[in-house]
Amino acid sequence: MKACSQCRRTFTADIFFCPYDGNNLTVASDEESLGDDPLVGRTLLDRYRITARIGEGGMCTVYRANHVLTQKNWAVKILHAELASQRQAVKRFQKEALAASRIDQQNVISVTDFGTSEEGYVYLVMEYLEGITLKRAIQTDGAFSIERIIHVTKQIAEALDAAHRQSVIHRDLKPENIMLLATDRPERETVKVVDFGIAKVQDSTTDSAPLTAPNLVMGTPQYMSPEQAKGLELDARSDIYSLGVIVYEMLTGKPPFYGGPSKIVLAKHANESPPSPRRVRPEISAHVERVVMRALEKSPLRRPQTASEMARELELAVRLAATMTKSHGVEDFQPLPSSAPAKPETQITESSNPPVNQPVDVAARSLVATLQAAGDVKTPGSTDSYRWLLPAVIFGVVCLLIILFLWKMG
Repeated sequence: MKACSQCRRTFTADIFFCPYDGNNLTVASDEESLGDDPLVGRTLLDRYRITARIGEGGMCTVYRANHVLTQKNWAVKILHAELASQRQAVKRFQKEALAASRIDQQNVISVTDFGTSEEGYVYLVMEYLEGITLKRAIQTDGAFSIERIIHVTKQIAEALDAAHRQSVIHRDLKPENIMLLATDRPERETVKVVDFGIAKVQDSTTDSAPLTAPNLVMGTPQYMSPEQAKGLELDARSDIYSLGVIVYEMLTGKPPFYGGPSKIVLAKHANESPPSPRRVRPEISAHVERVVMRALEKSPLRRPQTASEMARELELAVRLAATMTKSHGVEDFQPLPSSAPAKPETQITESSNPPVNQPVDVAARSLVATLQAAGDVKTPGSTDSYRWLLPAVIFGVVCLLIILFLWKMG
């Protein structure tokens, strides 16, 4: 917990300066954590006793609350009072609650209640998480091990697939919105995807009136897809690009594009190829890098079409790399092509929604085909193993003809 020495607001986010007055944040004492907030110590809806303010954003404040009957802690997000009278702000807040509440999956934060209290507070109740953000873990631990990356990626992918099945696109997937909850096994954390504040619901059963101006770019520049950076229509494959950026950051410790004005970062996502992860971390196999770079393709058609497909390809790439190392004793470090070929098994148009589930062997065949096309994998019976055979046969036939000719002449 951090506190601002000027305004006394407290924060749990990975920030160092107060977003309200620019002053340095310091570690807050328990007394400061309670602060002077008028809601701290009150009971909301006759059942949630608010015990501390744990974070604050541009639209809302997040509190820790204790249920008066069950004694269980919950996180209560309350819209700022000055926004509670603004119809668009209330609709956006309720849209977040709707998007998150319709996803019932263990790796997505659970939203249990939302509405407006008798006092006029617009609120959202969700499970209280005790852990650290993925961003903080990367800052603390540096680049992750391959095993840890696979463990985290598979859980994020399951959360995204669950959201996409409900026609929910996150649109702001980043390490700050991924919580890691400790378990009894090191580097085997439970993952929770949080903050559906700018999520998009794609079906027609909800109010489809836009809450943002046309072509308005929303999200975090370092993790936005090329189509998102251009203000184009998005589908689930935009989240897959963001997942690719996150995996890239777990591999190298940094996202592919960062630093400088937001417009420059967005332009790089839209137009430039990401730097090779192996230039930063040479021990990464060519197979793993190729999976990550495929997820970062500019065209959604050339990316994995579901998050779980990407996770399967990543796991398979690690296994292939391990097999190649055992077979040949040295990892393949040949230069990579600028982009991987498009996946032949998936017939999909630019405007269509991605398939929800695909068999594991489809992803496996796709990756093996990609690696074979780049010359990284030789299948049993490959003609490369017998390139000497045809010249040898021709040479033998020529020698035989010469011997017969000389024998007849003699």
